[in-house]
Amino acid sequence: MHVSLGPLRLGAASIAAVAAIALTVGAMSTPATAARLGTTGNPTSNVVLNEAGSTLIYPYLQVLAPKLHDAYSHIYLDPGPGGSGKGISDAIAGLTPLGGSDAYLSTGILKANPGLLNIPIAISAQAVNYNVPGVGNHLKISGTVLAQIYQGKVTRWNDKAIAALNPGVKLPAMRIVPVRRVDASGDTFIFTSLLSATNKTWATKVSFGTTVSWPPVSNELTANGNPGMIQVCHSTPGCVAYIGVSVEATALKQGLKEALLQNRAGHFVLPTHPNIEAAVAAGAGSTPANLAKSLIYEPGANAYPIINFEYLIVKSRQPSYETALAIRTFLTWAISSTGGATPKNLSVVGFAALPQVVLSKVGAAINRVSS
Repeated sequence: MHVSLGPLRLGAASIAAVAAIALTVGAMSTPATAARLGTTGNPTSNVVLNEAGSTLIYPYLQVLAPKLHDAYSHIYLDPGPGGSGKGISDAIAGLTPLGGSDAYLSTGILKANPGLLNIPIAISAQAVNYNVPGVGNHLKISGTVLAQIYQGKVTRWNDKAIAALNPGVKLPAMRIVPVRRVDASGDTFIFTSLLSATNKTWATKVSFGTTVSWPPVSNELTANGNPGMIQVCHSTPGCVAYIGVSVEATALKQGLKEALLQNRAGHFVLPTHPNIEAAVAAGAGSTPANLAKSLIYEPGANAYPIINFEYLIVKSRQPSYETALAIRTFLTWAISSTGGATPKNLSVVGFAALPQVVLSKVGAAINRVSS
């Protein structure tokens, strides 16, 4: 794997219990002790939590930012895009307290940076979109055919590999224009993870990561961020592109079509909420304690094949008690069904809440954040 460096569902009773514990600890302990015990609450002074990284998680954090401030008047969330590679590198360098990433930190990176934590706050998915005049929505496509397209082996829309998946569909001889991210990207990480899971040649020669050594394709195009992918594909007849679901509504409004992807069971599915939940149910139970988990190509009749945790990369040791408190408070609120992870908030960007099976592990990771 190549990685480039350059809802805790708390009910009302649980929230009340946490608040009571926080008040007790605050009254009986020093700030440093309280930080170690993982309390949450409103800091006594303003704390700005800057975030940079994933353009897939960015729209979701924009939804959460004003609502977090409404809940905790001294916490300001300031998200910014830039790609998952930037989120990871900025978090490692300490340039920002929160690094947004669709890609988990590998075991190797975690060993090299033992103070870093993978903190998932939601579940997202990725669509495959195309712009082929005369061809309707929901063209069927598989991971192995996508790998052949991005290797330059399948070059026209009427290629027999695509035609075999779409009997009866009139396909043009138009050249395929594969569009890929030029920035270090978690979207690239999860897209190439699917290609690696479904195509042996891709797995052995290219593999997966936030950046990879893309096979040369003469007419490929590149774009920066999910908005860039939409713009390039919209203006390029014949294109195919991978685009995060948080901006899928924009892609469809721009006239791009959405592919049905073949899953591990051989069925062709869309990134609907039930299909996302089916993949989560199949794979989330094996999430390790370090929360580095791929939910790509999970089994199940309805499981959508490109699913992932949306991560915030955080250092366990923070420079001050107030910063550590603000981070723990935000993250705990963000994964709570009575906080940030409401159906209303999640549905704006097509995300799903974290499954119950991982919440204790996520909570344990959040509680490691201290000063």
